[in-house]
Amino acid sequence: MAAALQPSRLDIIRAYRHLLRAGLQAVQYSSPARYCIRSKLRHAFSLESPPSMNASGSPACQLPTVFPKAFSQARIDNTIRFLDTAARRLGMEHTIVKHLCHVEYRRNPHMFPRNINGLKPNDWEPLNVLFDEYDDTLRMLNETMQVELR
Repeated sequence: MAAALQPSRLDIIRAYRHLLRAGLQAVQYSSPARYCIRSKLRHAFSLESPPSMNASGSPACQLPTVFPKAFSQARIDNTIRFLDTAARRLGMEHTIVKHLCHVEYRRNPHMFPRNINGLKPNDWEPLNVLFDEYDDTLRMLNETMQVELR
């Protein structure tokens, strides 16, 4: 088995731009969803470790780390194709992308200034369980479809 080649900087930038363009088209440039797409891509392509819990104890900045870290051009191409289909049709793909953005919006209450989510730190525990199940479901969807949705 041959060793996988590391992608060049140009390949990574090209993948980021294609994913961002396809993601923005999939959410039809709607205001809250465009920022969710942008933050997800920034985090996915950053070299830093994922952020930890914030001072209030909420999982606001905690993102899943169960996804593959390796760069796979085939998975990126499948994701771009999935996002293009979500942009063209209002079918299952569009619904999945819409719900991904909605969950990201609710998961990170400090990301958006107009948040009406008034949860106290002790109210986050049931949501942590829900978010863990959501992450597991999303991981299985990624494995099944060979895409990189986060």
